[in-house]
Amino acid sequence: MKLIQSLKELDFTKENILCKPIAFIPTMGALHEGHCALVKAAQKNGAFTLVSIFINPLQFNNIEDLKNYPRTIESDLLALENAGTNAVLIPSHDELYNAGIQDIQVDLHDLGERFEGKYRPSHFNGVIQVLFRLFLFIKPNSVYFGQKDLQQCLVVRQLLDQEFQDICFHMVPTHREESGLAMSSRNTLLSVDDRKNAAEISKSLFALRGNIQNFHADRRTQIAHLKSKGIVTEYLNWVHLPTLENASLLDTNSQHALVFAGYIGTVRLIDNIVFNLE
Repeated sequence: MKLIQSLKELDFTKENILCKPIAFIPTMGALHEGHCALVKAAQKNGAFTLVSIFINPLQFNNIEDLKNYPRTIESDLLALENAGTNAVLIPSHDELYNAGIQDIQVDLHDLGERFEGKYRPSHFNGVIQVLFRLFLFIKPNSVYFGQKDLQQCLVVRQLLDQEFQDICFHMVPTHREESGLAMSSRNTLLSVDDRKNAAEISKSLFALRGNIQNFHADRRTQIAHLKSKGIVTEYLNWVHLPTLENASLLDTNSQHALVFAGYIGTVRLIDNIVFNLE
C-alpha cells in the first residue's frame, strides 16, 4: 500500500497504476469495518483503490465536535493495508483549500434544507467543497460511499450529476455491529452502556418498517421507547427517495427510507433503512 502525502505525489502515482480505473473512497479517518467494506466493494471491479483521510473542518458546525472527532491514523492505515487498499492519500488543508480553486455552487433543491441540512447548517456545503476539490485532483472513475450517510449520498449524486458526469457512483449498504448498531466513527465516543442502548435505534427502524401501514402511531411509540433508553430523537421520518419528501402508502413507484438522527448523551448518531413497498 502506497502512502501519498501530497497532491504532487498523487500525480506521480496516477502515472504508474498501469491504466487501471481509479476507485476513490473519501473518508475523515477513525475507520471501522464499514469503511473496509467500501474498499472490498471497489476491489470487486478490479479497480485501483484509493482512500483519502482528511478531517474536513467545513463539515463541522460545532468547533467542539471538530476537536473531539476521533483521530486514529496509525490504526486507520493498518486497517486499510489489511483490506488490500492500493494507496492512501493524506492531503493537507493548504493543498486543498489554498490552491486557487473557487468554491462551487451545487443546486440541491430542497434536499439541502431537509433533515441533516436543517440540523447541521452549512454541513453539506462543506461536503461539496472538499469533494469538488478531491474529484478535480484525483479524477476517479468511480466513487464509493456508505448508505449510513444516506442524505450525503444524495448530495454527492447531485454534485456528480452537475459537475462530474463521467464518475460512476456506488452506494454500499450500511455495515452494522452484531447488535444492529450502524457502524460509525462516533461509536467510539460512546460508553459501554450507551453503545448497548444505541442498538435500539436500528431495532426501532426495523420495527417501524415491519408495520409501515401504522407508521404515524408507531412512530410516537418508538420515540418514547428510545427516550427510555436515553436517546433523544432529533428526527424520525418516513420518506421517499431521492427527494426525502414525506412518503405514504400511495407512493408505490419510488424507493422509500426511514431516516433517524438523535443524541445519546453528547454523541449524535444517524441511521436509516431503505426499502420498497411490496
